[in-house]
Amino acid sequence: MNKRLLMLFITLIFSISTVYAGEWPKEVTDVLGNKVVLKQKPKRVILASGYSFVALTFVEENPTDILVGWGSELKKLDVETYNLYLKTFPKLADLKVIGSGSGDELSTETILSLSPDLVIFEGWQAQRSQNLIALLNKSGIPVAFIDFYQSPLENTVPSIRVLGQLLDKEQKAEELISFYQTHMDKLTSRLNDPRIQSPSVLLHAYPGVWDCCWSSGSGGIGEYISLFKGLNVGAEKFPTANGGTLSLEYLIQKSPQVYIATGHSAVDPHKALPLGTSVDMAISQRQLKVLVEQKGINTFDAVKQGRVHGFWNYFSGSPFNIVGAEVMAKWLQPEVYQDIDPQKTMDELNQHFLPVTLTGTYWLTLQR
Repeated sequence: MNKRLLMLFITLIFSISTVYAGEWPKEVTDVLGNKVVLKQKPKRVILASGYSFVALTFVEENPTDILVGWGSELKKLDVETYNLYLKTFPKLADLKVIGSGSGDELSTETILSLSPDLVIFEGWQAQRSQNLIALLNKSGIPVAFIDFYQSPLENTVPSIRVLGQLLDKEQKAEELISFYQTHMDKLTSRLNDPRIQSPSVLLHAYPGVWDCCWSSGSGGIGEYISLFKGLNVGAEKFPTANGGTLSLEYLIQKSPQVYIATGHSAVDPHKALPLGTSVDMAISQRQLKVLVEQKGINTFDAVKQGRVHGFWNYFSGSPFNIVGAEVMAKWLQPEVYQDIDPQKTMDELNQHFLPVTLTGTYWLTLQR
């Protein structure tokens, strides 16, 4: 290599590295449009919701090096995923818990005692946490919002980018965005296919945990139903991410053509649908069969036609939602998306972006 070529090569490497090098102070615009000013790279970060942890680890490979506190959700409600991360990051066991949920459920005293230099909230926490956020702002503690739950189609890419900017991990964040966008584009490019159908869909949240029948609304996971041309039976009544309760009589009348039950690993496997990290497929199959044999639900067209599925509730909490999108696309439009392989996508995310490997039963179709 001649001297001139060597100098060009060195210059190129330097240019690439400086594109992603942190420059402080830094101003970042979060998903709610707030301007977040960071004086230096954060070293004492609090996650206001434990649900944000998996999303964080997509861009930060050593989360316990920067975290000083978090919400208890992952530890309480996704125990198996927590235990998996705990094996790699034993310091998680000593991470200070600030509460669970939003507003008064979060301990202001604990948060302030940890002297954070950044607090990351989920979008769904904003409304009930205004007093806490005002106090943090008054105390000079930067606050930023991400959102993978309420408006995933709009906010997944910005949330990944915000995490990368906040944590000085822009390059990894942009690589993840490229991966996500490539997969999403492959799905959306087929939405005008003449084989597209419009099946009616019930996304039934936590059957066996909550009274029948809590349905997704038009937001949140419900966005994927609409994206892939399904007719969400709960969307008209609940134009929000949270959804609400539909009577069994109403649902019998609607007789949804696709039935999707949600679950997670912390539910009672004899009453609800266990799904998620370390969950055995046979147990999920058995319990899903029991749930759809219940009086009323067993009359749905979906049950008669064999279009009964289970969906991990926490697909809605991180960039894993691209896997959930692929799964949903295949269920709603099986002819159009035959070649899509959600398991391959999940394997690639595990291999290239996460510091651990999530394995278990995250989705299933009931065997007839």
